[in-house]
Amino acid sequence: MTTPLLGVIHQAYPQATITYVAGTYSKVVPEHHPAINAVIDCGTVGITSRYTLSDYMKLASSLRRHHFDLALILDRSPMLTFLPWLAGIPRRVGPNSLGRGFSLTDRVHVSTSPTNLQHQADIYLNLARAIGLSINHPRMRFDPTPEERQAILDILLTKNDRTDVVDARFIAPTGAGDSQLTNPKHPHIALFPGGGSNPGMQLTAKRWPLERYRELTQRLIKELNAKVVLIGGPEDIDLNERLLEGLDAPPGSIINLAGKTTIGQLAALLEQCALFIGNDSSPMHLAAAVCIPVIAIFGPTSPQEYGPYPLDDPKHIAIWHHPTGQPCFFLGKMHTCTNSTCMQSVTIDEVWDAVRQLLPAQLPKAK
Repeated sequence: MTTPLLGVIHQAYPQATITYVAGTYSKVVPEHHPAINAVIDCGTVGITSRYTLSDYMKLASSLRRHHFDLALILDRSPMLTFLPWLAGIPRRVGPNSLGRGFSLTDRVHVSTSPTNLQHQADIYLNLARAIGLSINHPRMRFDPTPEERQAILDILLTKNDRTDVVDARFIAPTGAGDSQLTNPKHPHIALFPGGGSNPGMQLTAKRWPLERYRELTQRLIKELNAKVVLIGGPEDIDLNERLLEGLDAPPGSIINLAGKTTIGQLAALLEQCALFIGNDSSPMHLAAAVCIPVIAIFGPTSPQEYGPYPLDDPKHIAIWHHPTGQPCFFLGKMHTCTNSTCMQSVTIDEVWDAVRQLLPAQLPKAK
């Protein structure tokens, strides 16, 4: 969700060298953004209990050697906010959440009230506003490489009947969500039933019930004649296999690619899909970043903070029925939940109505 800010910085300083410091797990994002000139891998620094003081000081020393003029700090941890000070960077702009931005030269207010939620992308963009940069229609962005696009083309041409796809090797990728492989009669739809798992946190409460994904998959195939592409990382393989149990689907109508793609290849795959449906997750944001329609299902987190960005894009639909109207996951931690009804409250018919809204041309006319 930092990518809208990257475009703003590059537009304001087109001649500047922009270096992004990111952990090993997340550095793939800046590596695929055209505004970034260099990426520094900080390993596990920034992940609670995963790094030592020695790791931290080595990173500070490394940053000092670069003689940076300006640092935009995108994390609210006081330890990470303090790093640019140790690195001798003269101007340090960052969020001042709960007073933790004491080492910053430019402290930007962040709401700490669950009744006044700010989208994470807008929090980052506020850093640019604080130093007078213009904000003009910012959006998420992730550009797969030609090699990643070719790898996905090869996978889809292998997994599908060649009469049902177009060989796109001679069609320039647009990166704007225009599917190049999907036959309009058989749209590829990406489904992600996983989520809530990353190196810093486990929050599987963000998952819509698997049996509803199973029923939705059946309906997509039967009523939309879709090819459903199940996506995810290695940790989602078992979940996707369980979703397949009991499904009555024609051969070739479901492609299970969990654990079989890199992040870049997944972005290239999503470019070829007519729609993404899934939980609040990294793949959901990746789908928004390659500009395809997104249906996102929310529960303990709020779409006001974490929804597909920008929130006013008509191709983005976020469904959320929290009983209190306030998220259980807030300020980076899960708070005590006494209702546990938010994910169950999202119905299959509600998701299907969103499908009808985003893919009207693919649905049969009502009689």
